[in-house]
Amino acid sequence: MNELRESILAVGTADPEAAVSVHALLGSDPALLARAGTLPRTRAEVPDWVKAGFLRPDSPFLELFAGGVAAALGEEPDESVDKILAAATVRPRTRYDLRAQTGLSEADLDAILPVLADAGLLRPDPNPLEPDDPFWTMDDRFARFHYAMLHQHLPRWRRGYITEKLWRLTKARFDRYVCRPEFNRLAREWALNDPAAAETTRITVPDPRFRQMRSLELAVWDEKGGLLALGTVRWRFQMVERQLKRLRYVKRLLGDPPARLYCVASRVDAAIAEDPDPGLFVITPAQLLRRGRGEAPDPAPQGAAAAADAAAEPSPDTLSDKARNAPESTPEGDLHPISRLVGGRNRRVG
Repeated sequence: MNELRESILAVGTADPEAAVSVHALLGSDPALLARAGTLPRTRAEVPDWVKAGFLRPDSPFLELFAGGVAAALGEEPDESVDKILAAATVRPRTRYDLRAQTGLSEADLDAILPVLADAGLLRPDPNPLEPDDPFWTMDDRFARFHYAMLHQHLPRWRRGYITEKLWRLTKARFDRYVCRPEFNRLAREWALNDPAAAETTRITVPDPRFRQMRSLELAVWDEKGGLLALGTVRWRFQMVERQLKRLRYVKRLLGDPPARLYCVASRVDAAIAEDPDPGLFVITPAQLLRRGRGEAPDPAPQGAAAAADAAAEPSPDTLSDKARNAPESTPEGDLHPISRLVGGRNRRVG
């Protein structure tokens, strides 16, 4: 159930954000990690590591990632494939989204999407409100980095004359389209630790009043299709209060079910941390990577794995009744409003 978490911990980087960033590019493949040399120890070291290893002409991974799509397909991608994969890199897309973004016909998508899925480039993720129209999501690390960072400026990256300038222009894309999807997947996997959870998904909800679609990165469902929780995820930057307001607004659009609310971020506004709602939980990257006490770690864990095991969670049997409604890996203190202050000391409740 926690394959992604264990894979990220296997990277061996203690800083959670640095570990997610490295894993978003290389996974936990020992050969790729060895080829990458010294890994970044903190999130602040990631930009220089990416530039040196992936974006300079003499870097070990530039051509590997530039040719990743062709290697997966067995041929160079044509313009239609480029359009679809570039659109899916920005965010998961329904078929309607893909038609609108690419200008391709339904028949074109019928022919291309299965090929991309068979090649491991895209995967159809569940769309709970429209089960017959899945979210087509980027599923290949090489392709994701290629379309996020390399595709538009590949000749310039290869020449290497303006690497620093190109990085300044594209570094936001690295966070948004390379690291954030990995972090979203980790948050969904973490939410499955709730014993009642059967599935976690992205969700897109129609807003008739403003004639818009409202999207959330995390929705948790039980085996009967009931909504257990909704969550909003913020990678790297501080989560602001308007994101919590948006989360509650989407909950109201769904009929205001008795669902928990998750704010997943490294840092949050004081207004979120001090919110008295007992159904609101602030979750940090370190908590997403933390093992429960009942989970046996691998022998002699290193790096992030060792740090996570040092703070392993108690069994759900030892928690209060309110705590049993939260995922097993949720720290006890998160159930008390005061303890939701980032960096605050956990308090046992119940």
